[in-house]
Formats: sequence, C-alpha cells, structure tokens
Amino acid sequence: MRNIYQSILKEQSGIAMVLVALCMFMIIGFTALVVDVGGLYFEKSRLQKAVDSAVLGGAQVLKVSESAAENTGIELALDNGFTVVVEEVDTGANFIEIHKTVSKELTFARVLGINQTNVSATARAETLQTLIAGDGIIPVAIEQGDYSAGEPYTMHFQAGNPNNSSVSGNFGFLAIDGPGGNDLKEGIINGSTMEVSEDKLEWTKTGLSWGNVKEGFQTRIDQDADIINCQSYETADNTCSRVVTVPIVETFVDSTGKTLVRIIGFAAFWIEDVVPNGNDKAVVGRFIDYVRGGTFGAGENYGIYGVKLVN
Repeated sequence: MRNIYQSILKEQSGIAMVLVALCMFMIIGFTALVVDVGGLYFEKSRLQKAVDSAVLGGAQVLKVSESAAENTGIELALDNGFTVVVEEVDTGANFIEIHKTVSKELTFARVLGINQTNVSATARAETLQTLIAGDGIIPVAIEQGDYSAGEPYTMHFQAGNPNNSSVSGNFGFLAIDGPGGNDLKEGIINGSTMEVSEDKLEWTKTGLSWGNVKEGFQTRIDQDADIINCQSYETADNTCSRVVTVPIVETFVDSTGKTLVRIIGFAAFWIEDVVPNGNDKAVVGRFIDYVRGGTFGAGENYGIYGVKLVN
C-alpha cells in the first residue's frame, strides 16, 4: 500500500511541475502583454502629440504659403522626436494633414516571437474664419471697404484727409484705453481687446498725437529688426510685431472728430514704414492674409483666420 501512495505522489509531483511550467508561461505572456501594450500606448500618445503639434504649427503659416506650412510641420515633428517626410504631409489652401507610422520594438513579446509592431497617428488642422473678438488689436480704425491682400496701402493721418475716411477731422483713432496720446501709443505697441458687436459702440479719439502715433508704429518695426521673415509682407506671420490687427468700422459719421463707431470686423496690416512727408503724416504697408488666435464666428472676413485641430 505504501508503494502505491508513493507512486501516486510521484505522479502528482510530475503534474505539479507541468502546471507550474504552464503558469510560468502564462505569467510571462501576461507580463509581455502588460509591458509591451503599455509601451505601445506611450509611443502612440507621444506620436499623436507630435503630429498634433506639427499640424497646428504648420497651419499658423498656411496663409504665407502651403510650402511654408509643410516645412514648419516637418520641423516641429522633428523637434518632437519624429522624422516626417514630404510624402506624409498633405496641404491645401485651408488645411494641413500629417499621416505618420513608426515601428516600435517590443520587449517581452519577443518570447512569443513578436519582435516589433507599427504605431500610427493622423492629425489635421484647418483654418477658421472670421475673427470676431480678440486681444492685441491696435486702436487705429479703418472704414469698411475692399482691401486686397498684398496691395500697397497708406494710412493717412492729417486733417482733411483722414485715415481712409471721407469725413474731415477724424483721424481714425479709437479711445479704447483712454483719451490721451500716450494711451494711443501704448495701444499701438501692445494692442487692446476688441470685439465685433451690433450693440457695442466705441468712441473715437480726437487730436492727431503724431509723435505718439509715430513712436508706436516705429517701435513695432524696430522689434522685428533682426527677424528675417518679418521684413517682407510675403513671409510675415504671427511672430512679427510689425503685423498688426486693425479694426474695421462702418463709417466715421461725425465731422467733429469725436463720435461713436461700430466695429464690424478685423484685418491684418504689415507695416512697411512710417513716412512723415511734409504735411502728409502716414504709415504705409500692405494688408495680408493672416492666422492668429482669438474668437471666431460668422461675419465678413477681412483676411484673418484662426486654426483648429479637427482630428
């Protein structure tokens, strides 16, 4: 009988070793699953953030050119650790999209004969229109009209020939931050918060204050002195101080100079130069298509766009 029990115990010991071996195999498999799936999740997250950042950055310069958007997207992806080639980038007038697939080396899954797998991510950013509210807007208004991107334009500041206004005695300045000349200068340099509104009207500012106006615009030009892309309206973008957002108003209806006006939109203006020429005190430049931050909604578009990530 004793021999029989010993025989049974030996058989059970053998079964236990088989079960232990099976359990070890399962534990290794689960470890491979947990570790490698976690690694894949981390790599997917890192890749998605990189391509999201790349298309958002690229979209910021879509209005400069599609090639600029493409190059910017590629550079930003590389800055975030991923090499994107031209074939992985798709651009259009109002969008940039990147499709990227990378190979991820596995660790414990090698035990199961799986050495690597692919991780993919797609991101697309599109431009929005129209700007209806934002900050950094200078308190120098222009009457509504047809303003073509790239066309030369002069902001005149003198009595009898105000800033694109048919009404003498109004220089186009808004008293957003106060009535003084220094308030106007600070508004030109730093910008103010404004919005398009049917109900809200803004007071214009009387007086030319040319010294303050000239200093405000010249300060913006000087801030871009060492930034190459800001020296031309064709390559200027939202990193340039000499690109300003100006309010578009319905009309300067009061010849006395001080009146209430309604803001109906916003446009982007690249400052070329400040030109005091005799009695003609002016700022010359060009309107441009431009991407910037702010609140966007329905309304007439004067060339300013926003950006959103759509997937």
